[in-house]
Formats: sequence, structure tokens, C-alpha cells
Amino acid sequence: MSWVATNSSWTATPYVNGSSVQVAGSTRATVGASVCRSGSTTGWHCGTVQQLDTSVTYQEGTVSGVTRTSVCAEPGDSGGSFLSGSQAQGVTSGGSGGCTSGGTTFFQPVNPILQNYGLTLTTTGGPGPGPGPGDPGGTWSAGTVYQAGDTVTYGGATYRCLQGHQAQPGWEPPNVPALWQRL
Repeated sequence: MSWVATNSSWTATPYVNGSSVQVAGSTRATVGASVCRSGSTTGWHCGTVQQLDTSVTYQEGTVSGVTRTSVCAEPGDSGGSFLSGSQAQGVTSGGSGGCTSGGTTFFQPVNPILQNYGLTLTTTGGPGPGPGPGDPGGTWSAGTVYQAGDTVTYGGATYRCLQGHQAQPGWEPPNVPALWQRL
């Protein structure tokens, strides 16, 4: 794991690159939890946590303390964000398979990265996309179980469910493009 220092002309924001997903914290997901990741090669893909605190052996050696998921990834996705709802989980380490055939992906958890390097996760402030403060209104509701094809409204827009799931706070339709498509 590693991190990159920036200069004063760069401002951290709580948004996942290329999306309106806003990070609200880093509460660790449990086995079976829904997770999504963003990769520069394949974009957004989702799956579930299969195992915590495991290890994986790559050609270069063994990495311990990683999370195994059913999320697919391909070369070039490494280093991409891994989230459960609005909670940061870590960064893509590697895996096997691909997004055409399915696969297994391993992630380096974010909390040990933050602790090891004395870093702070940005969760508020900074410019970015996404809904503004207050109640956006609509038919979407946390706790509701949605099936693929269901439609909801949120913040004045209509969305179609892409994957069955139980909605969680932070998984509002504009925040989770792997679960909701704006119509």
C-alpha cells in the first residue's frame, strides 16, 4: 500500500473520481455486504464481500490483510476505490477472472492505510457533484428492497434499478451508478 502527497493547489474532495458518489466514512463492511468499485479500465462494478482479513499470492509475493470479493476487475483497475454504500472500504489490489466472465478481486482495506500513514479520509467539503443538503424528496427510501427494473424518483429525477439490493443510507440513486441508472 502507498499514498501520494499533493501540493497546495490540489484540494481533496469526498467524491469518488468520475462520479457523484460521496464518501461519508470508512465503516468496515461485513461478509455478505454489497460493495462496488470504480476502475479506470472497466468503470463501476458491484458484488459482495466474501472474506475479510485474508491473503492473496501474486507473482511478486503474498499480500496479507486483504478483503476478497466477487467484484470483477481487469488490468488497469488497480488502485481504484472500493465502497459499500457511502463508506470507503479500500483500494483495488488485484484478482483473477474478468468482467466478461466474472472473477474475484482483492482489496487493501482503507482503515489500515489511514492508520499506518497517519492520514485522514476526506468526507466533507470541497466542490463536487451530487445532491445538495436537505431532503431531496422522491419515492426512493433506505431500507426498501429493490429488484432490477424497479423505478424510483429521487431529487426530481427518475432512476431504474440495475441490480437487486436493499437500499442503505448513502446508496441514494445518484450516489451508486452501479445500482441505479438515471432515466
